[in-house]
Amino acid sequence: MNVYSKSRTVLAGCVLVSLSSMVQADSVSGQFALGDNTLKPTEVAAFRIRDQFNPRQFETYVMLTTQPVNREAIGKNTDPYTTAINDDAVRDADYLAFTIGSDGEVGMNAHVGGTQYIDSSGKIMGQKGSLVASCSSNTTERVSCSVQVAKPVKSMDGPTWSVDVNFDSAILSRAPGKPIAKDGGDPGKAFLALVAAAQGDDLAKILALLAPGEAEDYQRDYNTPEENLKDAKTTLGFRLPKKPKITSGELLNDDTAQLEVEGVPYEDGKMLYLVEMLRTDGKWGFNSASVAGMLR
Repeated sequence: MNVYSKSRTVLAGCVLVSLSSMVQADSVSGQFALGDNTLKPTEVAAFRIRDQFNPRQFETYVMLTTQPVNREAIGKNTDPYTTAINDDAVRDADYLAFTIGSDGEVGMNAHVGGTQYIDSSGKIMGQKGSLVASCSSNTTERVSCSVQVAKPVKSMDGPTWSVDVNFDSAILSRAPGKPIAKDGGDPGKAFLALVAAAQGDDLAKILALLAPGEAEDYQRDYNTPEENLKDAKTTLGFRLPKKPKITSGELLNDDTAQLEVEGVPYEDGKMLYLVEMLRTDGKWGFNSASVAGMLR
């Protein structure tokens, strides 16, 4: 009995070693050269973000940096792209960013020396881009690509640049929330009520449909009620989608909902907005809205 137990323990240990050896480590190598200067990233992080030209679809956003970004904070955020580009590690630093579509097309936005160098393995404004890219892995869980240029590229008003990098990374993304009714349910009703109230002249009605933090912005002691009303209508007029149509939503937690809302920012245009609603003391109120991308 003891001999059997010992051999089973040894076997289990072997299995653990085997499984751990299968876990792929993130890696990055190569450089971006600009004139005589080079940027050699040492850190890689990848996230799932919405495709700004097809915002109901997702793509992978890869950051190559010299300092680690806050991967956890970015990955669990409802707007990982905005959170990523405002991370302390890149706010005032040079870094490379790549987007990888489901078809393997790679776009680059190199932030170097205060200038952005944009290119693609596909087309830019109808012209073939300079990037030559191949991805051995391009799933929702892992991305592994090689990106380079066939020859150095002369920028319009600046020096020549080139890129030759390889990266392999796990992809971070937040867990999906609980789906709610297609019309947005109670959060959706509160949002549409706010859109209607923002067209009127009843400040109290507007405030009642805002999250507490938002409502504070339109109750300034140094303003008259008329000035607070004007401020609320003007600001919300910019922030709220026009001609809104709620198409879906999810509960991120018991008191936070995110709505997908189609809106019309200008004539013949349509965009997808992400609207966050917060529940306080049992009442839903508007907290924020951001543009997810352009709808075709």
